[in-house]
Amino acid sequence: MKRYTRFVTGLAMLVCILALLVTGCEQKPKTAASSAALNMQDGLWEITTTVEMAGMPAGMIKPQTFTTCLSKKDSIPKGRNETDCTVKDVKTEGNTVTWNVVCKEAVSKGRITYAGTTYDGTTETTMKQDGKDMTVKTTMKGKHIGPCPK
Repeated sequence: MKRYTRFVTGLAMLVCILALLVTGCEQKPKTAASSAALNMQDGLWEITTTVEMAGMPAGMIKPQTFTTCLSKKDSIPKGRNETDCTVKDVKTEGNTVTWNVVCKEAVSKGRITYAGTTYDGTTETTMKQDGKDMTVKTTMKGKHIGPCPK
């Protein structure tokens, strides 16, 4: 029972950390000047994330969906009140935005490619679990759903 409780607790912590890393963090640098050419619609976006982890049975972690406001100047989805993370190396090339996130317990590389009112993206996160490196891949699908609330 202890092993199962430890697994579930670790899994819950992992999902929380991944949600923060996938969506960047509140501390957001400005993107490169070339972001003006980014083919994306400013406004409210619905984002669905799917997590893949070695050794985790398929479907164990259900896809998560959330909404956030995005713009050409602010094209990386925001995180939720995480203060020990830093977003670095934000680059925009054509319709693709890349970035790195460094947190106290994990590091992540992200990439989103916009196509007007949709996007596809991935993050690859490395963290320590029980003293071992664990890599988690997250896939993101975004779609523009309207203007941002005032």
